[in-house]
Amino acid sequence: MLRPSPVAVWCERVIEGGWLLALLLIPTYFNLLSARHFEPDKATTLRSIVMIMLAAALIHALEKISASRPPADGDANGASWWRRVAAVPLAVPTLIYAAVFVLATVVSVAPAVSFWGSYQRLQGTFTNLSYIMLGVLIALYLRRRAQLDRLVVVMILSSLIAAGYGLVQHLQLDPLPWRGDVVSRVASTMGNSIFVAAYMIMVLPYALYRGIIAVHHARSSQVSPSQPSVDLGWGAAYALLALAALALVFAAMMFSAVVRAADLRYWWVYPGALVVAGGLFLLIALAPHRAERLTFGTLIPGILLLGYVILLGISYTLGQGPNQRVVPLEGRPGVEWPLWLGIATALMTAGYALVILLPRRPDTPSRLSYALEAVGAFVITALLLIATFFTQSRGPWIGGFAALFVFFTLLIVLALHRARRDNPARVRLWRGLLIGEVTLAIALGGFLAAFNLSDAPVFQQLRDVPYIGRMGRLLEVESGTGRVRWLIWFGDDKAGGAAGLIRSDPLRMIVGWGPETMFVAYNPFYPPSLTSLEARSASPDRSHQAYLDEIINKGLLGLISYLFLLFSFFALAWRLMTHLDDWGLQVLIIAAVAAVTAHAVEGLTGIPIVSTLMLQWVSFAVVVSAGGIAGMYRLPGMPPVQTMPEKASALPGAPTPDNATRSSRTPKDRAPEKATTSARQRSGRRAEAVRRGSSPARPAASRTRQEGRAAAMAVYAVILIIALLGVWAFNVDSVLADMRLQQAQGYIDNPGGRLEQQIIGASYLLDAIRMEPDQDFYYLTLGRSLMTMVTLRVNEARQNGASLGQIDPNASVATLLQLDDTAALQSFVLQRTPMELLSYARAVLLRAQQLAPLNKDHAANLARMYNFWYQNLSGGQDREALTQAIEWYQRAHAIAPQDVAILNEYAAAVARSGDYDQALALLEKSRWLDPLYNDTPLRMGDILRTQGKFADAVDHYLMVLERDPRALDGQITAIAAALSSDPDQMKRLRDGYLAARSSRPDDPQLSSIIGLLSVRAGDLETAATAFAEAVRLQPDNLEARQNYTIVLSDLLRYDQAAQQAQELLTRAAQRQETTDQQRAAIEALLGYLRQRAGG
Repeated sequence: MLRPSPVAVWCERVIEGGWLLALLLIPTYFNLLSARHFEPDKATTLRSIVMIMLAAALIHALEKISASRPPADGDANGASWWRRVAAVPLAVPTLIYAAVFVLATVVSVAPAVSFWGSYQRLQGTFTNLSYIMLGVLIALYLRRRAQLDRLVVVMILSSLIAAGYGLVQHLQLDPLPWRGDVVSRVASTMGNSIFVAAYMIMVLPYALYRGIIAVHHARSSQVSPSQPSVDLGWGAAYALLALAALALVFAAMMFSAVVRAADLRYWWVYPGALVVAGGLFLLIALAPHRAERLTFGTLIPGILLLGYVILLGISYTLGQGPNQRVVPLEGRPGVEWPLWLGIATALMTAGYALVILLPRRPDTPSRLSYALEAVGAFVITALLLIATFFTQSRGPWIGGFAALFVFFTLLIVLALHRARRDNPARVRLWRGLLIGEVTLAIALGGFLAAFNLSDAPVFQQLRDVPYIGRMGRLLEVESGTGRVRWLIWFGDDKAGGAAGLIRSDPLRMIVGWGPETMFVAYNPFYPPSLTSLEARSASPDRSHQAYLDEIINKGLLGLISYLFLLFSFFALAWRLMTHLDDWGLQVLIIAAVAAVTAHAVEGLTGIPIVSTLMLQWVSFAVVVSAGGIAGMYRLPGMPPVQTMPEKASALPGAPTPDNATRSSRTPKDRAPEKATTSARQRSGRRAEAVRRGSSPARPAASRTRQEGRAAAMAVYAVILIIALLGVWAFNVDSVLADMRLQQAQGYIDNPGGRLEQQIIGASYLLDAIRMEPDQDFYYLTLGRSLMTMVTLRVNEARQNGASLGQIDPNASVATLLQLDDTAALQSFVLQRTPMELLSYARAVLLRAQQLAPLNKDHAANLARMYNFWYQNLSGGQDREALTQAIEWYQRAHAIAPQDVAILNEYAAAVARSGDYDQALALLEKSRWLDPLYNDTPLRMGDILRTQGKFADAVDHYLMVLERDPRALDGQITAIAAALSSDPDQMKRLRDGYLAARSSRPDDPQLSSIIGLLSVRAGDLETAATAFAEAVRLQPDNLEARQNYTIVLSDLLRYDQAAQQAQELLTRAAQRQETTDQQRAAIEALLGYLRQRAGG
């Protein structure tokens, strides 16, 4: 067998480095500089890694073809490609699953979204094929036991970052100011407590595997004598390196929390720290204590850490200036980041000192080294369990219980099977343990059932215990998250939810609506009851039930293909587990089965995420590769027979694999063969040298080989360049665009923002659109910013008496995209009239709607834009604008017929057209859909008031006040003016406010409104009492004090009125915003009241 070329070797290294990097980065990476932070950034990172891995695999395949190797014996029979593919375990289920994904994408209601993924999650077919290809590449290129051990060890050590950060959050030491509560329910590196728990329960079985295997080997007689000082030293070295990695990541988090820059200069700080930490984890996985000598590669992680610290220090120092500042967060760590960098450096230095100075242990590890490895694995296991507990996520808890049950049950079954074969005396022990473990599981299940079903006092009290009590509310569907899930799944009496969506179309039930399309497909089946539990404008993009999501996204074909894949995996794992002789591989397979079980059970109430889907496919690949390493079958690229097992590389004290192949030859048997082979190789090389030297065609053949090699290298370079361009175009660009959006939001979302800030924000949004021209969310946000600019420009024009201008029929998005900097955009905006700016806002919103026509928000935003045009710009004169608004509201309502917010806006637009009966009919439908929505009776009251039906209008206003006493604040003056002709209805409304004030006696605004309505009703005594209360509650409210003064004057209480006027003048003088004219008016009033009081 020919030795692989350097290119092939490097390709294999890149591929292995890719899957190790994915196991490190995907669970731990998040991007504070992007708007989405978590899942989409993890997805783009994974896709980028897999694309580079695929490029390396393609180069590797071409390199093998160019080597012109003779076919192996197993391939010499000319078997069809399909038979060769089908011979690979799980290949057929995987191909079927991928084919169903592609089919669902082709027939999707939104094919582009299905392929690329939604803006919120980016979990389209592209990302899912990346998971699949990651698993395929691991299965094809993980050929040695050492690679398998490295994969597992890096996976386990990487979970330390997620678990450790979760504990930091629970201890209230988090330097990052997240919006939600991350203390009682930690969210760690995934921004969601359920997500991080779902990830950790999948790593948990692998950590148990490492610990149990270490204990098993420590009990074995085949160990070398212990050297306590050396073994403890190596254990300390590995612990110091792991702690250095964690300290470095924590320092990067602290730096990101407090160091603020106006640009994106520090984008690399956190991912760079993760990569350096990954290097230290890889060093631990390589187990340098087993190496015969220290190599330069061993020093690379330490050099990287030092380089990172130096680079960060230099960057921070050189960046000092107005565009960089340190913002300490009260009550949070952060400014101590240099100290933590020093701690990380010190820990690394101490660890490396031990690595360099301690003697090597290349022989079989000692019992103490195995014990230290077991301690390390079980410590990580404990940290994972504790962090999972602090997430308070019940779905992952149940998934974790299922994983532990499967793990220990299969482990005991395996031990029982081995005892029957090798040690019958222990059969009774293992059978008893199995019975006990199953009995305990049944007892826990029975307790859990009683905990949720029984109303016994002990269980009722237990449900109020923090953390544990949540497990007693699994079946609650009347409140909380249980109610949310129930409504999403089954809907209410108005709409059928996910079940109704699935039943609505028999063909779609088979092929699905397309990956990532639930956000738009679900709208007609959205239960209005859900609005009282979640944001009214929200629309679920997941059902919180993975198997329902399979049907919605890919139909019954998708669900069946996924279940077929799972069952095929479990069948393969069972066959390997029961036929292998290698105890370590058997337990590893059990761990993989337990991890997939955890994911499958958690999916019953959860959402598959990037990290868990990646680990699922990694677990599939681990089992497939384990069978190939054990010799149960031959995978593509594997030699027909492995004669020399490779030493396992793992955590401190990693064992040498017991059976790397199924060969039964002993080392003594292999030694003569090795010597004979070496002699044959030397003889062959001498003969080849003679042939080369005697060949007359040697120079020509050499030139041909060199030319062919140059051509091959050129092809490889092209492949690599294409891969890098693909990574940039399909992944990096998406992240950079979202980082621009994050920058823009800092300007456009400022409530008191001026026109200049909107222009800066819009400039960033244009950058984002240039990078991602098909992302409708960026157009939506830009349209909102342009509408804000229009409002500001309208106010400015009216203050200056300038014209609002005319609509520009040639306005286009392309014109805006040509403005490549803030100065150009500012000049453009200032040169346009408000109506011309509105033209561009319309063009942008239309482009968003064209990109995603099934998104209700785009049609609704266009309707709001035309409504603004009609009301604010044309003063109610441009009927065409109103007609357009009604038409777009109709479209939005057709897309989302259960959305009462859009329906109410639609009704209001119809009312403006004068069709009050249709408007009231629409509002009646809205009230039927959602009786609790307070906006509906308010709008009905407004329409009835416009019709002059004051009694009916007040009936609706009183209904509104019962739910929200402050709901009429913005229009109470208009209501009072309309009711002036009907004092009885004015008093009814006033009495309603009096009743409302009884529940909110300290609200000065309610007292002011009562005073206003009492004045309009002619009840000055009540008005005086109300205004007096308002002044008492809010002494600096000049308007309330002035009204109180006037009412006292009307009551002829001039002395009291003069006192209030004097106080009014005093407080007004203390305010800088009080004008001379206002002060003069108050002085005139005071003089008048004094005169009347003295007269």
